[in-house]
Amino acid sequence: MIGEKFIDQKPVNLAEVKQLLSDRKKEKDLTYEQDITLKFAKKFSKLNLTNAKKLQAELKKIEGLDPETVTKIIDILPERKEKLQLLIVKETVLNEVDLQKILSLCKKYRK
Repeated sequence: MIGEKFIDQKPVNLAEVKQLLSDRKKEKDLTYEQDITLKFAKKFSKLNLTNAKKLQAELKKIEGLDPETVTKIIDILPERKEKLQLLIVKETVLNEVDLQKILSLCKKYRK
């Protein structure tokens, strides 16, 4: 990391991590940490990149969800309301309709 600097910082879901590191692996060898991260992303990613981006776009339309929460929802795809509420930051207030909408979107893309 010597000589490298951050240009931009944003949360990325596991499908994006998998794609980024797979592309980098084609260009050059990965570091040990990158290789472990790629293996983790391949093992635990529940969506492909296309579906993850579609779900991300739909979740961003729901008011009150920050990018970090959207990323966690995409990575975990909660099945129950209780699990979803654990992912949402305490300062965020979502009504029952929004929670059900998120759960139905997760169910739609989980298939």
